Amino acid sequence: KHPKRCRDADPAPVPPRFKLPNPRLARSTAARKARRKPLDKEIREKEKRISTPSNSPSPQPNELKQLVRTVDFIKYRLIIDTSVASSGDIWYSTHQRKFVSLQSSSRAEAGLLDPESVITNISDYDLSKIEKLALANGLKFHLPPRKLKSGSYLANFELLNFDLSKSRFTGNDEDEVYFREKLSEIAYSSYFNYNSTRSSLMNIPRDQYRALMNLSKNKNIVIMCPDKGSGVVVMNRVDYVTKLEDILNDTSKFKVSKDQDLYSISRKVERKVRKFLLDHLKKPGLISEEQYKRLYPNGSHIGVLYGLPKVHKDGVPMRPICSAVGTSTYELGKYVASIIRPAALSSLGTDLNSTFQFVNQIREQDLSSLYMVSFDVRSLFTNVPLTKTIDICLKRLYHGDPDIKPSIPEDTLKRLLQLCVCENAFVFGGGVCQRVDGVAMG
Repeated sequence: KHPKRCRDADPAPVPPRFKLPNPRLARSTAARKARRKPLDKEIREKEKRISTPSNSPSPQPNELKQLVRTVDFIKYRLIIDTSVASSGDIWYSTHQRKFVSLQSSSRAEAGLLDPESVITNISDYDLSKIEKLALANGLKFHLPPRKLKSGSYLANFELLNFDLSKSRFTGNDEDEVYFREKLSEIAYSSYFNYNSTRSSLMNIPRDQYRALMNLSKNKNIVIMCPDKGSGVVVMNRVDYVTKLEDILNDTSKFKVSKDQDLYSISRKVERKVRKFLLDHLKKPGLISEEQYKRLYPNGSHIGVLYGLPKVHKDGVPMRPICSAVGTSTYELGKYVASIIRPAALSSLGTDLNSTFQFVNQIREQDLSSLYMVSFDVRSLFTNVPLTKTIDICLKRLYHGDPDIKPSIPEDTLKRLLQLCVCENAFVFGGGVCQRVDGVAMG
């Protein structure tokens, strides 16, 4: 049903990788056919798969009825029907969400999406119509790069040549030499002749391209995504900086680092992590040589703090996000997260993976005399008590269920947790800060 619904929509939703060199062609007959072609193929394959009888035996209701008591059969049938209905609701909700998301991107490409439904402008800057149309493409929309990076661009041709040579599709040696020469010719000619302003490469009208360039030069505004959902938020830079500085001014959670040298701070944390990995994990044989190399920090940098506006709340507060990608403890943090994950799972079933799981749990409950209350925690992550949280994790892992007890010693894991959440500094607005307590999301 989902592929058929997509095919019959106008314009037909397709994966984001379906791009046209000229957006004006989106409503053409050729574009319509190209959109529907992969959907028609998917529909035919699924119809064929459904009509083909399965070789695996499946129990029939009548056979099951003869093997069990009538009361048990009714009970089993009720359980099966409830499970099927629940799965059907989940599938429908998932497909509905996919349909809306795919159709939004398709309508944006066709120029049919209302910019007002995508853009939230809380700045003093008045966006023009062209600027709104340009921003309506979303923050995941990519323009052709102004200049190609020779290393990464030519390396892709090298990888292509390597993969094709392994498959030996080129035939004899002469054909292989000829193919390599032509591939090299295509690679270098396309690199040296590349021009991002060429009309055939432009995936956006020129007036919208110029509008995006002008917006990127406007230092009085910040353009970002919202904290919840998708879209585009335009905000005064002064308000953005002020709201994040208000969060950082909480001396119980953050402090200004005495050392403001980014290189010195990063190297200091690197040395700590390297020494601990070698002395407490590799030498005792707690991790393999391969794990040691993966966790070993080299050429790392300091974290970067930024914020996402909560446009769904009064006053538009900010959620602080610390980008830790490439920091000294980034890989180590992922390793520690895999160890402590069992501590986050409740044996009482009080943890939820999604709203669908919550709906399934209360579906058969009598809620006529009850009220559902939702509590919101203000600044949840920055108010997490680090020492207490680490102690809770260790208690659940080492003094609770023996099946989830890690293989590494308790004091070693405690120091690993402290390295990951207490030793990292971050930069914001040109200054270096450190966390006293709490964590930043990211």
